[in-house]
Amino acid sequence: MPMDVLLLSEVSAAKVIGGAERMLREQAVGLAKRGHAVGIVCRAPQGDASAHVRIEGVPESRYAVSRGHEGAFFLSSVRQSLRAFEVGRSGRTLDAVLVYQSLAGFGPIRRCATTAGAWIYMCLSLAHEEYLSRVRPGRTPAARIRRALNARVRLWVERSVMRRCHRVTVMSDFMKERVHRIHGIPEAKLSLLPGAADTTRFRPPDDQRRLKVALGLPTDRMVFFTVRNLVPRMGLENLVDAVALLKDLSGDLLVLIGGQGPLRESLQARIESLNLGCQIRLLGFVGEADLPKYYQAADCVVMPTVELEGFGLVTVEALACGTPVLGTPVGATPEILSRIDPLLVTPGCDAAALAGSIRLVLDRFRDRPGERARLAAAGLDLVAKEYNWTRQSERLEALIRDSCAAPGGYLADGLR
Repeated sequence: MPMDVLLLSEVSAAKVIGGAERMLREQAVGLAKRGHAVGIVCRAPQGDASAHVRIEGVPESRYAVSRGHEGAFFLSSVRQSLRAFEVGRSGRTLDAVLVYQSLAGFGPIRRCATTAGAWIYMCLSLAHEEYLSRVRPGRTPAARIRRALNARVRLWVERSVMRRCHRVTVMSDFMKERVHRIHGIPEAKLSLLPGAADTTRFRPPDDQRRLKVALGLPTDRMVFFTVRNLVPRMGLENLVDAVALLKDLSGDLLVLIGGQGPLRESLQARIESLNLGCQIRLLGFVGEADLPKYYQAADCVVMPTVELEGFGLVTVEALACGTPVLGTPVGATPEILSRIDPLLVTPGCDAAALAGSIRLVLDRFRDRPGERARLAAAGLDLVAKEYNWTRQSERLEALIRDSCAAPGGYLADGLR
């Protein structure tokens, strides 16, 4: 039986620039393809005045917020998200509401909780941790106090929303433990729903060599690729320093870094100061059309994260392209890669650990001609069994139905 589901988010599904947008888009479209009535209510992206758009048939309604200062942003977000929610549901009772970021659901769940059969929090990351990793401590006491208060408000809002929901989904065992410990969510309310890859878009290349030529990449060097938001937690500085430790492999290795963010200038300066311009390329933003091509052209994808890798969609998308992934022992990365081969998990996050693992992978690929193909096949098999959107949409649908059918009120474990 079709369900009526509304998704609340602080990001838009119209343009995928990171994991949050990817999850929102794929889950919304996936539910719609399974015959359910799906709508998105989200904060309007900066620079986009469109109040209504459609994403593969799914309507997205947007609300504007004030960005003058933190207080105005918070209050306008609560007020406008509540108003947009009421407009989005058009007076009807919904089967379920999925909340992707806490501020988008704070007003609606506190004021309109009885308008839906089930409220489900889709925990992609912890809001206060993301904020603290993105905003570094200020130089003045006032700046440090402001940062601490901002983080505290984000933690309180997220906890308040989570505890009012029937269910909280997490993408990994790593996140399950953190949500339980930090927000006190009972394990009985936590459900594991991992990320996935679109295997129609992310698939092995027909001809990798030809693709490298088309992208202007060398065919006589091993190409390592990563695509990340250029922020401190991604460990990109360590990756640059790791390449500097592999100077003897300068003729064998090229590292591509895709993405945009505040570290762009400092990363470029670091690359130039270490004279690595021939070994590392900053690609800038890699669009949806080109992303699969870079995964396919790469001989290996590297995830140098130093903190807060709640899942890592890049990992499974690369695996779906038949490209092995080398990742640090952070967050959920080992949960995925250790199922393929422990070789793919570095012993640490520092430059020396990354350099050692990159060297080991290069040696393996050179000395054992079938090694890359073996790792690629194991990754493809894992994606086919666990990490594809068809499987994920089935799991999400079942989770929503189960939550709707579960006894108990929405405030059974919540904060009144």
